[in-house]
Amino acid sequence: MSQVLSSGLSGLLAFQRALDTTAHNIANANTDGYTRQRVELATRPASPFGNGWVGQGVDVATVRRTVDDFLISQTRTSSSSLERLNAFATQSERVSRLFIGGENGLSGSLQKFQNAIQGVATEPTSIAARQVLLSEAQGLADRLKHIDTQLRGLDAESTAQADVQASEINALASGIARLNQEITRGVGATGQPPNDLLDQRDRLIDQLSAKISVNVVPQDGNVLNVFIGKGQALVLNDSAATLSVATDSYDGSRLRLLLSSGQGSTDVTSALSGGALGGLLDFRSQVLDPARNELGLIAAGIAEAVNAQHRAGVDLKGDFGTDLFDTGPVNAVARKTNMGDPQASATITSAAALTGADYELSFTGSSWSMKRLDNGTTVTLTGSGSSTDPLRADGLSIVVSGTAVGGDSILLRPTRELVQGFQVLVSDPTRLAAASPVQAGANAANVGAATITRGAVLDPANPALQDPIEIQFLTPTSYSVNGAGSFAYTSGEPIEINGWQVTIAGAPAAGDRFTVADGSASNGDNRNALAMADALLAPKLDGGTTSISAALGRLTSKIGVATQQAQANRDAQQVLQDEALAQRQNLSGVNLDEEAANMLRFQQAYQAAAQLIRVANEMFQTLLDAAR
Repeated sequence: MSQVLSSGLSGLLAFQRALDTTAHNIANANTDGYTRQRVELATRPASPFGNGWVGQGVDVATVRRTVDDFLISQTRTSSSSLERLNAFATQSERVSRLFIGGENGLSGSLQKFQNAIQGVATEPTSIAARQVLLSEAQGLADRLKHIDTQLRGLDAESTAQADVQASEINALASGIARLNQEITRGVGATGQPPNDLLDQRDRLIDQLSAKISVNVVPQDGNVLNVFIGKGQALVLNDSAATLSVATDSYDGSRLRLLLSSGQGSTDVTSALSGGALGGLLDFRSQVLDPARNELGLIAAGIAEAVNAQHRAGVDLKGDFGTDLFDTGPVNAVARKTNMGDPQASATITSAAALTGADYELSFTGSSWSMKRLDNGTTVTLTGSGSSTDPLRADGLSIVVSGTAVGGDSILLRPTRELVQGFQVLVSDPTRLAAASPVQAGANAANVGAATITRGAVLDPANPALQDPIEIQFLTPTSYSVNGAGSFAYTSGEPIEINGWQVTIAGAPAAGDRFTVADGSASNGDNRNALAMADALLAPKLDGGTTSISAALGRLTSKIGVATQQAQANRDAQQVLQDEALAQRQNLSGVNLDEEAANMLRFQQAYQAAAQLIRVANEMFQTLLDAAR
């Protein structure tokens, strides 16, 4: 009789706990991060009775969460990848829109400028055509600076967003460490896991994985340690490290991410990956910085090509042309932590030799070395770094001053700041040098069948450039220059004298004369304007293999492809994330239909256990009545 009462009572208490757990599940069906719980029942130890054993009822072994560590890890990894791709794609889309083609894009502005040069070549004396050229030159400069300003804004915005993400990561890490402590205390007090606290911790780790890629390592006592980057500890037991923001040792506008703990601080900027923060860092290094550098490279190519040719011509007043465009300086910044005080100033010697990369110039103690920051390769340097013997590499001339100590370094950004200083230097339309300073022609009395080109300038700085030269043929195969010497003649072979070049082709006769003289008085000449148009179309970048238009198209295409890939990968990752969440929800989520069925089942079991207690009571009363 006592065993019936004991077993019935144990069942009553067990199914009461099962009903409580079911009610808890139903109440939290829509609670974010809640994991379905279930009561684990276990039989009480049986008692020996005669030649057998009699059961003693049931106990509640534990209340556990329905979880799968693999599914949890899968959803976190998927979430980290999704948020990284989403941040990367969202920011890249904004950069892509800046380089959109069409009439109002950068390619359209460059084409308008080229068309305006052709307009001056068509009407070299037209002030209206010249004014249009100056307006389109200004439009090109404005468009370049507008894009660069927008890129700078995105850079500042990304820095601010990364700062916010770091603060949120710190808050989540502190919460995880606190919950580790509370869970340890709860397990120690009861010997059972505090399920709701475990849910809260899992939810915080899920949120953290959306910010940054994490590696979760369990420890005894239901403690979870969290690592980021390349194994740096963010949460250890009940202690959380702090992800702090510090300014870059070169650029005060750039942030670096430091992970600080009791053991000190570690720069983890390059080690972090995944999540929204990783996406921002990847966007900055893979899209934003290269876009700004290549935009500056294009600006350098435009300025060098146009300026070199403009200086080779003469304007309507007969004066030699000056630079049409100016660019900003090469950015050279000494590291703030240098032990010495080295400084550097750099100039671009050849746009064709520029790579679009940033460099670190380091002092070894006896000499300077330089490496590219995009791929880490060492660059061959020549020169000593003095003003008379500058360091030279990759289209740069570098003069180093101050006192350097071994280990000191200087950051060089050859093209990053060029666009902000890009401007038109000529405002007077009459100062546009559309004409050539030299004019070649054949003597009207020539009897041979040879012709001469009008002449092209090779070196406008040659002091004898416009001195009159007469080429007289001594024989059909030889000629003299200003009556002196005898030079072999080959039809079609260029002749270079005093910084200009002409080509005589055909069969001259002895005595034929050709002259090259000052052509600045020829207002209707358009050869230099045509040469400027050709210079913009010629391969001026990448070692003389890529034209400016092609470089612009390559930059636009590169950004577009990166954006499209990120968008496609994001959409594909979203499908994977939805599948991972569905699998996790199917296992761990609350199904109200299932809980309703459980409630009925546990209710019936509870009623049956109560009936056992009633039977035991009747048996006891019967026994008492018999005794009376």
